[in-house]
Amino acid sequence: MFGDVKEYWAWMLGVGVFFIALGVAGLLYLPLTTMATVLFFGALAIIAGVVQLINGFTHTGGWVSRVANIVLALLYIVFGALAFYNPVMASAAITLAMAAAFIAIGIVRAWIAWQNRDVLPYWGWIVLSGIISIALGVLIAIQWPGAALWFLGLYVSLDLLFSGATFIGIALAAR
Repeated sequence: MFGDVKEYWAWMLGVGVFFIALGVAGLLYLPLTTMATVLFFGALAIIAGVVQLINGFTHTGGWVSRVANIVLALLYIVFGALAFYNPVMASAAITLAMAAAFIAIGIVRAWIAWQNRDVLPYWGWIVLSGIISIALGVLIAIQWPGAALWFLGLYVSLDLLFSGATFIGIALAAR
């Protein structure tokens, strides 16, 4: 069932501990983690934009969407450059977009659960999950723009903590 994980469980345990250490460090320095996340996204956007721009000019001749491909590449590059020029502004924009996404996702999740309440025995838990997502989105939006200094760092740090716990759980089960 565990394949090579059984043999290398100690390595996976170490990976889990490392991820948890990164998550704790991120929690201790939320503004720094947020800015690092924004700059990382900015770098990825610039790289993606440059590659897409090269592709748009060199490999899309005769394609009806060539101009759209080039415009999209330029948008990636502009987003990435703006993230580097003003990471706080970029963080504020991303945070507000994520707040809106949490609210929208929560509404849709609760709606789907309500529509399927006849076939989902635990539909109430799904509705509760939707309500929690809505509440999270509202809390972030209420604290915006101040939330822009800590939200992305918290999000990344919690993901690292949960990933680390998952690695540790799998490693101990495979041992």
